[in-house]
This record gives sequence, structure tokens and C-alpha cells, in this order.
Amino acid sequence: MTTIHITEQDALLKIHHRYLKVFHQHQQRISIPIRNISQLVIFGNIKLAKEVVQVARLQQIPVLYLTETGEFVGRLENPSPVQAKYLSYQRRCLRDFEFNRATAESIIWAKLHNQHTFLQSWSRYYANQKIQRALNYLTLLMENLAVAPSIEYLREYIVEADNVYYCAVASLLKFYKPCVSTAKQVSKFLNLGNKLLHQYIYIHLQSAGLHPDYAILHSDSHYELPLAWDFAAEFKAPIVDDVVLNFARSLTNTNGNGNGKSQSRTLLQRFLQHWEGKLRTFVLHPYAGEVTYRQCIDLQVREYIACLLGDVEYYRPLALKFHPNSEVTSQKLKGKREEESKQLLFAINNNSSKN
Repeated sequence: MTTIHITEQDALLKIHHRYLKVFHQHQQRISIPIRNISQLVIFGNIKLAKEVVQVARLQQIPVLYLTETGEFVGRLENPSPVQAKYLSYQRRCLRDFEFNRATAESIIWAKLHNQHTFLQSWSRYYANQKIQRALNYLTLLMENLAVAPSIEYLREYIVEADNVYYCAVASLLKFYKPCVSTAKQVSKFLNLGNKLLHQYIYIHLQSAGLHPDYAILHSDSHYELPLAWDFAAEFKAPIVDDVVLNFARSLTNTNGNGNGKSQSRTLLQRFLQHWEGKLRTFVLHPYAGEVTYRQCIDLQVREYIACLLGDVEYYRPLALKFHPNSEVTSQKLKGKREEESKQLLFAINNNSSKN
């Protein structure tokens, strides 16, 4: 299935014989069967034709609207959604304190573990006091999760962990890319990465038959589709933080080169290419072996359903192991085997012919 990102503000989308066609500067850039589209992500003030909206709703194709800088605007939703398949199980488990406590603890442990693994991976060639402090504190919090008296206390562990963790990430950023302007860009792309991850998980929840409003960790009214944020906790460090830091490291100083809006759009397009590449990366899943990050998300959603149904005793989260260079090697060996039809990126660079 294909995700289509639309970044060019004069892009035009049309429906023709069960195909979605995307035009830019009077040229057709994309022609893809509607049945192969998993979602549309629209950046900026791009209006969809009435027939495109109707088809998206009829085929239940999620459409996410973001600003040109990646801020959330809204979604195109089906006006008459089908009731989630596992809604009754979710409602029942919502009243089960032991289920909620055990699942919350598992998710938070995996979040802290993956943050620890991320810092280990990125500090192989550079380490400082902030990074070591974060590693030590994350280890301490993981050891103390079991003694937290309530889920509310577990949520406080997340806040404490994030404070020291992102302080360490900032120090890594200064080492790999000591540029003030880059720090602002990185913050923007971290926010965008989190939104893209949230949307991607939401699509998996929806297709699997889970209602996204029944969450454990992010159950207050401040979070939209909170169950997707619950799952995102496990994936932020290995997917979002890693791809953003890699992207920041690849940036070159382009101050003074060309139009500011053009530069911003080109950076966005480059980031989306990094993002799609990250989702295609193969990693070692603790229970399923070598799979892509896309497959990891699907596996965790199915693991959660098995837990809801009582098929497994407790929810087993995604806890990635630290293997120096293993992820890079795996991507080189298998990345090219991924079918191109799995993902399609519309991020047109007007200067691409020169590169």
C-alpha cells in the first residue's frame, strides 16, 4: 500500500478510471490505482477536488492535513465510520485495573529501554556527562517501574525520563551539527516526525479494528486519538529521533541560497524521503525476527489485540537491542528488495535535474 505526500502548493489531484492522478506544472507526476493508496498527507493550502474527497471517503482512505511547516490542521474522516471490531473488549479492559497497570508498565519500560538503546547507539563515538547521566537515570527508572504505586506515577516517570533524555539528544545534536539554525529545524522535524508516526499508527489501529479513543497512558482530553500516542511511545526514539538526527547530520548550510520558501519546501521533501526510508529499514524484532519498522508497528498492534482477547497473558512491547552497525548493514542488504510499490513519495524538487 502507498502513502502519497503532497508538498507542492500548485499540485492538482484528479480521479480517472479508478486511478488517482497527480499533476504538477501541467505534467502528470503520479498515476496509481485507488485501491493501492493507504493514505494522503497534504502539506499547505492544497484544495482537493470534490470527486477526490468523495472517493477518499468511499474507499476510507485517510487524509491528513498539515501546514507547510508540518503543524496539524485536521483530517478528512468518513462521516459514517463502521464500529470498531474490538470496541467491546476495549471497554471491558478499560475497567480492568490489572490489565491497564501491566500494559502501561510494559509500554513505558519499552519506551525507556529504546531511549537508552538510542543513546547507546549514537554515543559510540561521542559521550559526555549529559549522555551518561541520561543513560544512568533511564536505567534507574526502568528498575523502579514495578514499585510505582499507580499509573499516574508511571506517567510522571515518562516526564522525568524525557527531560534528561532530550537534554542528552540536544548535546548529540550540537556535536554532530553545531549550527544554531539547524537546532530550530530539528525541533520542527521532530514535531513533524511525531505527527507522521501518530498518523501511521492510527491507520494500523483503524484497519485492525481498534477504537483509537480508548487509551491507557494518554487518556486525558489533551490528546487526539490517544491510543495511537500510547503505541507511539515505543517507537519515538528508534524511528522519529533516529531519523531526525540522521537527517540533521546530512544537512548542509544553505543560508543565502535561493528563496526561503523554496529552501523550506526542499528540506521538507528531503525529510520525507528520509522518513520513508526509515520505515523500510529492517531491524531485529524480539519475537518476529528481522522485519521492517512498518511491520513492527503492525506486529505490536496485533500483540495488543491478542492481549485484549486474552490470547496472551500480557502485552509484550517492542524492545530493541543495541547491536552496533547491525541496522545499517541490514538496510544495505535488504533495503533494495523492498518493492517500490509499497511506498510512493510525491515530493518534487524543482532542481532535481541538476543533482
